[in-house]
Amino acid sequence: MIGKVQNNFVYSYPASVCKFKSKQPSFQGIQRLTHMNIGMMPEGFIGHVVLRNAAKNTDDFISVFKKFDCGQERYFFKNDKDEVIGEFLAKIKKYFDYDRIMYKEDPSHVYVDDLFNYSNPNTPFYKKGLDYYKGLGVKALQIAQRRSDEAQCIGNIKLNSMPEARKFYTEKIGMVPDPQHPYSGMLMLPPDKKEPLSKMNGGL
Repeated sequence: MIGKVQNNFVYSYPASVCKFKSKQPSFQGIQRLTHMNIGMMPEGFIGHVVLRNAAKNTDDFISVFKKFDCGQERYFFKNDKDEVIGEFLAKIKKYFDYDRIMYKEDPSHVYVDDLFNYSNPNTPFYKKGLDYYKGLGVKALQIAQRRSDEAQCIGNIKLNSMPEARKFYTEKIGMVPDPQHPYSGMLMLPPDKKEPLSKMNGGL
């Protein structure tokens, strides 16, 4: 028996909310994602995260933008020059009660793919001229973890990591090969690493 999975977990939004497509903040000050319901926010600017600017040795506020992408959610990180320094794709995979028969625990999760830090000069995706920002991968996973909680996927996340980044995610974050697909290269976050990830680098 193969369990069925609902790949596209859709939320309904009030009509007034759906019409808002702002790409820039409409307020003064810093809006953090600390207490935001990210899933209920429309496309466009959703808030700031703090990343370490390794070039200047400073902690900088980085803008986060959301875009709906064929039933998935794509997030972009932009610096104060409006340059995209990173992005990732999040897809909610929600299993319902009748699908869990063959699983000991709820397999619902947020699947993370296309995670790129364009500012990292040690990767083939580096964009020349960008200051190097550390911790972007951690913030991306923290956003995915928040979406997992919001979608009632109990904080479960899985990551399709680039081979050169696997060491970072396994050693620094504690992710492990997905036991359901041990030869796929997929990583998952174990239950005992959920809270440490949520607090890493100051959290969201």
